[in-house]
Amino acid sequence: MKRSLSCVLAAALLTLTTAAFAQQFDLNVYNQMIDASSPQTIPPGTKITLQNWSKYKNFLPYFIQLGFQGGRHFHVIDSPEYVIEVGPTVDYPQPKAMLQNTEKYAGQTRLVPDPATGGFSWTGYQAGTPFPNPTEPNKAAKIMYNTWAGFFAPFALHEFSHNWETDSFGNVQPEDTDDAFYRLMHLSDPPYPMNLPDAGGNIIANRFIQITPEQAKYTTALELYPEDPSRLTEEYVFLPSLRRSLRLSTSSRCTPILGTDYLADDTDWKPAFFKPEFVGEKKLLVPFMDEKVAYTEASQKGYVGGDYKTGAAFPGWPKPGYNTWQLRKVYLINLKPTEVLGRGYCYSQRIFYVDAQTWNQPYLENYDRSGKIYHITWLILGPVMYQGQRTVQPRSFGFSMAMDLQNNHASPDIGYALTVDDQVPGEYREAGVYTPSGLDRVMK
Repeated sequence: MKRSLSCVLAAALLTLTTAAFAQQFDLNVYNQMIDASSPQTIPPGTKITLQNWSKYKNFLPYFIQLGFQGGRHFHVIDSPEYVIEVGPTVDYPQPKAMLQNTEKYAGQTRLVPDPATGGFSWTGYQAGTPFPNPTEPNKAAKIMYNTWAGFFAPFALHEFSHNWETDSFGNVQPEDTDDAFYRLMHLSDPPYPMNLPDAGGNIIANRFIQITPEQAKYTTALELYPEDPSRLTEEYVFLPSLRRSLRLSTSSRCTPILGTDYLADDTDWKPAFFKPEFVGEKKLLVPFMDEKVAYTEASQKGYVGGDYKTGAAFPGWPKPGYNTWQLRKVYLINLKPTEVLGRGYCYSQRIFYVDAQTWNQPYLENYDRSGKIYHITWLILGPVMYQGQRTVQPRSFGFSMAMDLQNNHASPDIGYALTVDDQVPGEYREAGVYTPSGLDRVMK
């Protein structure tokens, strides 16, 4: 009994300690990051450790700086597993059809003020990247739309994922999901048409089927992104115990997805409901997976805790040898919710880090309603071959993580067995699998 009480007191002390480090939003943190035009650089071969990280801190996103600072629940320790290895910056051009459509339709997309949401809608978008060279006026809004819909995505992409849910005591709960991603409109993916006939007005659909733990097997989440950026995403869940699907309230955008640390709006936010502000063009370190292990089960060993060991100081940290960090040009924009989202919306500030070449979003830092840092997401891609070209696909993930910095929870996971378009098993390409009426097919 005495030992149990001491553990409770220790946990309470840890909670109080970490709460004290819930930093308030400070724009100066981002202004101090290295400008893209700066001659400052980091030579390939540099190794960043707990001893020398402060020399390079302004090349790092804020939440990683916090991890190196220490004094928090999730922190970097003095270990070879937590070394950042810097490699050369690699060119990842978008596929040929994507570049052709960008050039063909450049200048046709226009931003339109939306009085109903308080933000910007758009008109005239066909395919490709809508604003390939974003400039003022409304530069931040143009970047926002590029990262929402202006990246390359194939019609169908499928993979499985291993997730290691980590609680505030360091305990790990394995979870496996079957993930399918669909681009239904504004495609640049021949021979598929630009707009699929059964898109139903949805630009994107995502479907996640729970495989383990056994008691949750076949529970399925479906997200439908309307092409209209002023319409909120439709969320559905299939409950095997009821053998039917339920439509969730639009207020569920601040609720967890399948019990993970991902909130619905971490992935399915709608741009018309935000007022974006441009923060800067920066030169920041971004990790990429080694292509020899990317999208394979072996990559699970490339992340701290991926072998389901408990007690990781910073679960999901990318290990050297499996990941190499590159200096990339990154746009920083701050998405502030409009009044239409209401006072109950989960975030007050949202810092998006956007890769200027791929429009991938490797990092996202969210601040709670009181302005304290709260949720972060982290996406690490690996190079893939698509129609004979080496590229990256932001809709796929080699590794992804949501982390709750206030409640000390983390949901890191790796994606494996990646297939694209015609390689995707036929059952995932059938018409209707990305609709609410098709959710019960998971029980077959």
